[in-house]
Amino acid sequence: MAQRGLEAFDLFYGEMYGERWTQLKASLLLPKKQIEIANPFFVPELQYKNSLMVDATSMMLVQALDPQPKERVIDLCAHLGSSSFLCSLRMQNQGLLLSNDSSAAKRNRITKTFEECIPRTSNTNHKITGFDPSKIHLYEKNIYNKVLLDVPCSNERLALTDEKEMSMWNAGRSKALAFTQLGMLISALDIVKVGGLVVYATSTLSQLENDDNIDKLQMKRGGRFEILPQDFPLGEKTKHGLQFLPDRGDGPTYLTVIKKLK
Repeated sequence: MAQRGLEAFDLFYGEMYGERWTQLKASLLLPKKQIEIANPFFVPELQYKNSLMVDATSMMLVQALDPQPKERVIDLCAHLGSSSFLCSLRMQNQGLLLSNDSSAAKRNRITKTFEECIPRTSNTNHKITGFDPSKIHLYEKNIYNKVLLDVPCSNERLALTDEKEMSMWNAGRSKALAFTQLGMLISALDIVKVGGLVVYATSTLSQLENDDNIDKLQMKRGGRFEILPQDFPLGEKTKHGLQFLPDRGDGPTYLTVIKKLK
């Protein structure tokens, strides 16, 4: 039986990060940084929110994606919608913006976020869908200019603060998540147009879910894409992307930008 719990957790990440793991582990107990984004649609008499709090990482992902007016953009695992909201502001109600999440509860949260912040007349280019991210390529191919894929991943912060979660933790969980994420990544590459971008992102320290997945994508789709270099303050370069770690700023966040070649 696979080893479980805190001892297994420390062994797994200790092997990845060596002596640095002690400080990384302590930093995971600190709150994530959030940024207050002013809402340009704020009108007091209409009761729209005057601002929205978003994780600093959402800002970085959308900056890397750089959605533009008139483009077709999909936030493939939209979660609660903060990245989609930032994309919407950049796109100025032009083109097509899809917020996709297979969870009905999350889709309801996305709907609420947009209803509380943006008038319907300024949000006509936005749709919310519930596709399985790993299967969307069965229905759509080569139609999006840009895909944001912020995948569900190992959540070390949650594991460290939830006794029940930690008691069940084992290394096999990260391996299983990485397998699922790779399916989503292959699907994302299929639905983006030639010349378009996929931003692949996680909020985990596990290398299995970060660079290792890009290695596997190269084995399966080699020659069909290239990695575009990125440069953000505080980001640490990895084999294929950038990693932001909480002991040196914020995170954990991993991102890589993929350009489809054929």
